[in-house]
Amino acid sequence: MKARDPLSMTLRLVALFALVALLTFAGVGNYLYRSLYGELERRDDEELLGKSRSIAHLVQEATSLDGVRNNRHVLLDTIKGHDQMLLLIVDAAGATVLEGGQDKSVRLEGLARQAGAAQADVIRGAEVPGGFVRFVAGQSAARSGEQALVIMALTTSDRMQLLGTYQKQVWYAAGIGTFLATLLSFFLVRRGLRPLRLMATQARKISASRLDTRLDIHAAPRELHEIMESFNAMLDRLHHSFERLTQFSSDLAHDLRTPLNNLLVQTQVALSKPRSLEEYQALLSSSVEEYERLSRMMESMLFLARAENAHVALQVRRLDVAGELGRIAGYFEGIAEDANVIIEVSGEGYIFADTMLLRRAMGNLVANAIRHAPAGSAVRIAAVDLAGATVVRVSNTGEGILPELLERIFDRFYRADPSRSSAGGTSGLGLAIVRSIMHLHGGEVGVTSVPGGLTVFSLTFPKVPESAT
Repeated sequence: MKARDPLSMTLRLVALFALVALLTFAGVGNYLYRSLYGELERRDDEELLGKSRSIAHLVQEATSLDGVRNNRHVLLDTIKGHDQMLLLIVDAAGATVLEGGQDKSVRLEGLARQAGAAQADVIRGAEVPGGFVRFVAGQSAARSGEQALVIMALTTSDRMQLLGTYQKQVWYAAGIGTFLATLLSFFLVRRGLRPLRLMATQARKISASRLDTRLDIHAAPRELHEIMESFNAMLDRLHHSFERLTQFSSDLAHDLRTPLNNLLVQTQVALSKPRSLEEYQALLSSSVEEYERLSRMMESMLFLARAENAHVALQVRRLDVAGELGRIAGYFEGIAEDANVIIEVSGEGYIFADTMLLRRAMGNLVANAIRHAPAGSAVRIAAVDLAGATVVRVSNTGEGILPELLERIFDRFYRADPSRSSAGGTSGLGLAIVRSIMHLHGGEVGVTSVPGGLTVFSLTFPKVPESAT
């Protein structure tokens, strides 16, 4: 089943703007509606209380309840012009003395029982035949002493009826406002996301041949600086890796071309005419040397590839430093004698390392030191115990390494000799292998050199290996 594509950022932001606008307009509209509703209700209640007091005063001024009946027009004139206002006066026996009002659909007969104990200034609501009313009731006595219950009621007033229309207008305005805010937010979001589109445009211009292109941070808002800096840093890493890969491909082609050309030329020369058995044996012997050289190169490249992807299984153990360094010095003793170089070993303690990888890394350093040491000099192998680490140093005197080359000598196939000569069977992978071995151990490899003086390679092994943490 195909996964649904996520909504675009523009659509998400516009939807959020629309939701916020709708909630804001609805909240403000509801607040205004409630405020107007309360204000109109307060005014209606004040008018209701005022009319109730006026009617009660007229009852008190009447000589008797019969006088109230005979002068009903005086009392009804008090509520004249108020279509939703109703009047009911009942005597102590519950008989209706006076009832009137413009709205004939609402009847107040049963309201007298509900209003019997009501206070004169308390407005209450009640359901009556014909609808809902708000009413106020109070006792009043005529001059004759006859008691009467005066009830003033108010159905939905004209002003309250306007609230229904007002509410519709509020929601209509909220809808229009939300639509306009959403439409405006679309253009604002499009403009606000313009820096992202410019970033995308700049990123599309980056290709394998233009990895040096960088995003322009100064033209972007501050909020995007962190993203752009991270992206540019990633481009720096990619550029560096691509350059290394390009250089590696070039070096690999160069180093493979020499033995392959040797094999091809030797074979073509041998096949150009019949040869003796000794000549064919010499050809095969020379070919074996080239094959062995290619085999060593492929093995080294395979090791580097596996090491960089952490596919090399370490068997880290605690090793005696003096014993291991002595074995390595003994292995190179014959080569050192042939080069008229002596090997000096010093140091004691222990080291956490994989035995085979330690010997391979040290072997590469010692072989290089012997190769570049002048006759009659010494190659020194020493181990120093530091806080939390053991440092093994291989040093020799000689031509040394130029300062600008110190960072490049650990690159694959790199040789300080500009002619890139492969004399002596070296492939330019030895120091790269040393660096990979140290990375596998969680350690570091370093070098210091004085041209024409002392060159020191140092291997720093942590006392507690990463595999043990």
